[in-house]
Order: sequence, then structure tokens, then C-alpha cells
Amino acid sequence: MSFPFNQFIKQAREDNKSQEFIEATVFYAQKLDNLGFPVIFSIEHLAMLMGVQSDFLRHLIGERKKYKYQDEPYKSFRYNYFKLKKRNGGYREIMSPSKDLKFIQKWILINILEKHHLTDSCTGFRKGISIKDNAKPHENSEVVLKVDLLRFFDTITEKRVFTAFADIGYRKNLAVSLAKITTAQHKKQYWKSMPRAELKVIGYEAENAPSVLPQGAPTSPALANILANTMDYRFEKLSEKLGFKYSRYADDLTFSIRGDQRLPSLRIIKQIIEEEKFVVNEKKIQYLRRGSKQYVTGLTTTNGINVSKKYRKKIGSHIYYCRQFGVKDHLKRIAGKDQNPQGVLPFHDWLYGHICFISSVNRHAGDKLLEGFSKIDWFI
Repeated sequence: MSFPFNQFIKQAREDNKSQEFIEATVFYAQKLDNLGFPVIFSIEHLAMLMGVQSDFLRHLIGERKKYKYQDEPYKSFRYNYFKLKKRNGGYREIMSPSKDLKFIQKWILINILEKHHLTDSCTGFRKGISIKDNAKPHENSEVVLKVDLLRFFDTITEKRVFTAFADIGYRKNLAVSLAKITTAQHKKQYWKSMPRAELKVIGYEAENAPSVLPQGAPTSPALANILANTMDYRFEKLSEKLGFKYSRYADDLTFSIRGDQRLPSLRIIKQIIEEEKFVVNEKKIQYLRRGSKQYVTGLTTTNGINVSKKYRKKIGSHIYYCRQFGVKDHLKRIAGKDQNPQGVLPFHDWLYGHICFISSVNRHAGDKLLEGFSKIDWFI
């Protein structure tokens, strides 16, 4: 809804506001309104738009004395912490926002962050865009270069998030509050468990690490995209000059060439990434040349876009054994050997989900698997 400028000006004059105040306020509001962002003047105004108590919002940003339940632990209103093991060792610390905080973050996501313009090369965490869209520009390439960003969310600090909201046009004090609402601090043990080399390269000290984008918050993916937008734009402009293809899905950057096109040098790529305050994961740089297996965000790109034959065969074998020996017998056979959900109903949904994913990439293969899936007797 557009800001009611005429109503505001009329009310401001009735309240004897100065012409200077009215002009400054209208200028601020017009800038946001023209860009499609909601006009917000203060934390109290934000609370009113959200339909929540302003003292609760102030509690969330650290002003605890103004919240009526101030004796309760501050963190209990914000995040629940749990660990997820990583394939290559170590773990991710997931910070899941409390119900009330999640509601507030979703409001910010829908009303502010999703209205931000992003480049076409950004394909992750966007409605209607999938990993297939990310892989499509790189099919049938001579060379595919994959570059991974180290600790993507962890390198995006509260200070950087503040700049994202300030660059949109929000007043500094409001941008500070929005940054505090959408960032969080890891537990100290998380930083202490991180390899010292990684801590050093991202410039943190375990005892004094900043608040960062929390994995688990609905606002984090969109904020990460916004803060990587300039980097994406720079690579797009460079691609126009050299002729290569570029796309980014979250922390995975992909560059590719065909024919006489030129890849940018690794030195230039690193320079742009570092200038945009991200860090290259040196261990995950890969050159995939024609003749070897080329894949982008888990999809093969050598001869068109497809899911891997190994993956399709795995799902097909589940369908075969369920039809041949019965679902319950198959579940007993694979118990403890796979990551599939145990129990008939969870397994049904798990298997169907994988078939739908395959179908979204390769309709023919998906239809064939779905035909076999429909013939499974789920009661034996």
C-alpha cells in the first residue's frame, strides 16, 4: 500500500510541524515508496505495522529494561541452538528463532527483503527458481569452474546487515534495529571448534566474534543474496566482456565457457570476492573440463541437465525391491544402512519426494519412476 502522503501532510500541519520537518519526512518516505519498500519511521512504527508490542521489539534488540518480562533470559526469546554434522567433518550450528521472533523475521522477509531487486545470476533462495535454473547456463561447456565461499553466513556480520537496510533507505537508528533483529551470536564453543586457519582468514577471534546471519532464520538467505548482489553484478558485467557464463546458488559460484570464450583468471575472481567482503574456500576450487564429469549444484551438465545416473538408479532400486519383496521387508533390509526415514508412511513420502525432484529435472525419467511407484502395495 502506498504511503498516504496527503493525509500525513495535513496531519503534520495541524500538529504545527515545521515545513522543514514535513519536507524532510516526505522526501524520506517518497524514496522508500518509489522503490516499493514499506515506509517505516521508527521501531515503534515498525511494531505497529507488524501488530506486536514495541517493548517486545526493543527487548529483541537488546533494550531489555523496557520489556515487562525482563527477568526472563534474553536469549530464550530469540533462538534455540542445535548442531548438524557436516559431511567433511565438524558441524553447523543451527540457530532456530523462537515462534515470536520467526513471525517478526517473516514480516521483514515478505515486506522488505523480497522486494529487493537481485541480478539474474542469483538463483538460490528465490521463488520459482531452482537448482536446474542455476545449472542451465553451464550445460555442454568446455570448462566449468566452481568456486565455493567459506562460511558464507558467518562472514555476514551485523554491521554488514546494517548497511543492507541503510542502503535500502531506512534511517540509521532503524537500520541498526533491523540488523539486530536479523542477526545472532553463535555460542563461543562453535567458534572455538572452528579450525584456527578458518578463523584467521575470516578475521575473527573466538572470544570476540560478532553477531552474524543465523542459519535457521527465514531472513538470512535473502539478506545473504542482497549483500552478495554487488558481487553478482560485477561478475555479470565481466562476463559480458569475456563471454563466459556465471551463476551463483547460495555460496556456490559457477563459471563456464564454450568455444572461444574466456574464463576470468582465478586472481581476478578472488579479488572481486574479497573486495565484496567474502572469502574463497581454497579447498573447493574445481576446474571440470569436457570429457570428465561436469556437475553444477548436484546436477550433471555434460549432455544437457540431468540428475546423476547413480541417484536415479538408487531411487529405482527402492521401487523395485518394494514391489518385489514388500515395503516392510525392504525397510527391514535397509535399516541402519541408509538415511531413509523408517516407517511405511515416512518412507512413502521420502520416496515420492525424490521422484518429484527427479521429475522436475528430467520429466521422462520421473514419469517412469512414478509409474513403478504407483504399483507398490504399501500394505505388505
